[in-house]
Amino acid sequence: ALRWFVRQNPLSRASLLDASRVDSIPGKINDRKTPLGELNWIFTAITDTIAWNVLPSPLFQRLFRQDLIVASMFRNFLLADRILRNLNCTPMSHPALPPTHDHPLWRAWDLAVETCLDQLMMDGVLVDAEATQSTPPNVAATSDGDGAADSDADGSGGGGGAAAGGDAQQQQVASAAATAETAQASTMKQSATAPFFAEQLTAFEIWLEFASLRLQGCSGAQVLRFGE
Repeated sequence: ALRWFVRQNPLSRASLLDASRVDSIPGKINDRKTPLGELNWIFTAITDTIAWNVLPSPLFQRLFRQDLIVASMFRNFLLADRILRNLNCTPMSHPALPPTHDHPLWRAWDLAVETCLDQLMMDGVLVDAEATQSTPPNVAATSDGDGAADSDADGSGGGGGAAAGGDAQQQQVASAAATAETAQASTMKQSATAPFFAEQLTAFEIWLEFASLRLQGCSGAQVLRFGE
């Protein structure tokens, strides 16, 4: 789903990414506190809502609520329906499902993905990940070179110094890795805070407010008609 978004939205900032880079989004798919886990929650919510809108209630309960594996399979089928129909292919399933490739809620998914990828790019998680990962080995290699030079300069008595220097280098590398991991965890926590569910709740509150006003207006008009 993420690769498809990057390739199909050339005007998005995420199009600057290579499609394969979305595989490096940090986190675990079953941990909602991470960017990858939050995207999985959003995808589940949107595909379940699409299915709930287009399927009869008994069929929806059977396919999306009785078994986790079956539900996951049919969520992926909805995604396949969107992608393959764009490629002039028609996916089939049993039981047969109505077309959902043009459902309006897919736009909500595109917006959520764009928001998440944009935040990750701003945080440097996707853009600078390779440079961050390559830093500790470079530091270690430089330190090793310096240690070797010092050993050569010291001559035969540099054995103990080389061992001590090796321990110091390992501590420096470990400290740098721990610092990078802490920074990445902080960035992941910040990036995982997607506004999707908060925006949906706000929209629902607004709908309830205006729907109640509309119902009150209708009842008032009906009272006027009865008065006439």
